[in-house]
Amino acid sequence: MGHCPRGREEFLDMSAHSFVATILPGREEEWRRFVQEIVEERLHEYEDLRRRLGLRNESVWLARTQEAETAVVYLEAGDAERVISTLAASEEPFDLWFKERLLKLHGPDLARNPRKAAAGLLFAYRDVPEDPLLVAEEGLS
Repeated sequence: MGHCPRGREEFLDMSAHSFVATILPGREEEWRRFVQEIVEERLHEYEDLRRRLGLRNESVWLARTQEAETAVVYLEAGDAERVISTLAASEEPFDLWFKERLLKLHGPDLARNPRKAAAGLLFAYRDVPEDPLLVAEEGLS
């Protein structure tokens, strides 16, 4: 066996978790503003949350179905199953704000599967030193 380049072992050890969360009726614009607020005003706090949760990569899409607008989320972490329980138990001020907003925008059922739908990328975060934040401009406007 050859030697893995630096970081490859870490990549191979990543676990992934993906889920969908229906956006409550009439809340799509508020949801977009929530994402925009994180990206433009609270990114440092969000990055701290990501570090504490062990998140390495994530992507969020907005999917439109006939029934509802839906956030499609993909996360990579050292232990993706631990992410949800750690966030749920956190009492950090930003985390409490974040969870409150999620409940307001999605309701208590954050794992409901919508029917198949086309999705457009709204937000992605790559764990690389150069420009880790990628925002689809048309997604936030």
